[in-house]
Amino acid sequence: MRIHFTGIKGSGMSSLAQIFKLKGHLITGSDVEETFFTDKLLDKAGIEVLPFCKENVRDVDIVCASAAYGSTHVELQEAAERQIPVYTYPMLLGELTREHETILVTGTHGKTTTTGLIGSLLTNAELDPTIVVGSYIETIKNNARFGTGRQLVVEACEYKRHFLNYQGKVMVVTNIDFDHPDYFKDIQDTFDAFQECAAQLPEDGALIVCGDNLARNLEAPCRLITYGLSQDNDIYAVKKGPGEFKVFVQGEYLGDMTTNLLGEHNIQNALAMVSVGLYYNIPFEVMQRTLANYVGVKRRLELKGHLNQHLVIDDYAHHPTEIRVTLHAVKENYPNANVVSIFQPHTYSRTKRLLSEFAQSFQSADWVVLTDIFASEREKEKLVDIIELVEETKKFHPRVSYIPKSELIQWLEEVSMERDDHVFLTMGAGDIYKAGEKALQKLKLSS
Repeated sequence: MRIHFTGIKGSGMSSLAQIFKLKGHLITGSDVEETFFTDKLLDKAGIEVLPFCKENVRDVDIVCASAAYGSTHVELQEAAERQIPVYTYPMLLGELTREHETILVTGTHGKTTTTGLIGSLLTNAELDPTIVVGSYIETIKNNARFGTGRQLVVEACEYKRHFLNYQGKVMVVTNIDFDHPDYFKDIQDTFDAFQECAAQLPEDGALIVCGDNLARNLEAPCRLITYGLSQDNDIYAVKKGPGEFKVFVQGEYLGDMTTNLLGEHNIQNALAMVSVGLYYNIPFEVMQRTLANYVGVKRRLELKGHLNQHLVIDDYAHHPTEIRVTLHAVKENYPNANVVSIFQPHTYSRTKRLLSEFAQSFQSADWVVLTDIFASEREKEKLVDIIELVEETKKFHPRVSYIPKSELIQWLEEVSMERDDHVFLTMGAGDIYKAGEKALQKLKLSS
């Protein structure tokens, strides 16, 4: 079958395109000229990325469209005129889930890291899974893995209830929090979406939830397994020290685990992996080895380099909860450093709806730097100005600065000349990571 991917450079789209190519389909794709990390992955997979053009879809059987593009896109208009079926990304991924025993990894936060952990575990256990994930996973050297085993591990996004397209045997829920205010009405609407997905599980499946948050209230017609830091959970952890913790199952000591990942939230993510491992009767020593060797995913507390003597770390955190746990993890690991939080808000709708929560989320930072809001392609109206967030944040933090995005690289260079021991932490779901990368590149060229 000939499948064309409109917007193929997206993290999920590029992953799915690679899987379908390895399944034997003829794949073409198109996107903008801007370079993303997926360009190299697509090139390695032998998938050429074409400019957008209506001729791209004239000889294909199916078009898979990124959520970034609507029916007015030139390729989608041409497909409609030629009566070529157009699938959204969730629709086509849904077809793939029906061919496997699918493990859906979902939750408001932590999906990507947990998907990578579970996929790596099943790979190390020689179950040869297929993996579709939303970022680059170092252990598989890709954002996709095609296997011959029966398991498919999928990062399942809740936005617009996309995960209702998927057929899962096992569902892992890392947490439930209010996000995507352009779609969800409130926390109850968000919870209801997860509940709808859980209700679709088969009786012989499993619902695995983090019992430390609202996810513990989910119900399903199958086995329920809870994990977390609270000892009320079926599977829980007791911290021993940085990167070390004991694992207990039903109150019985299972063993110790070590991890390179920072923060308590990553202990919870590791316990999600343990829960899936126990469900599939994978030996605990394989779980230990998987976690010990797991170095994380792209844009999740990713060490980018040293700007003079200062560390530069990047994270995808774009929600108040994510900012809090990310900053806490960095401060815990670098207690004597001056943590400089450089945050780029993502979407006007999220920034406006969660303005107060954002303003109060930087407590663990020594210096809060805010830059211009990264708007979504879907947003037609500027609902809030960055200065509103700056002023609100000043109510809760003693040191807050606004640096225009166009001046960030120069500002980083100037501050990096200071003698203070800084940790520069760029955060956001937009293109904030480029500031740190470009500053590091300029330093490298000048040295």
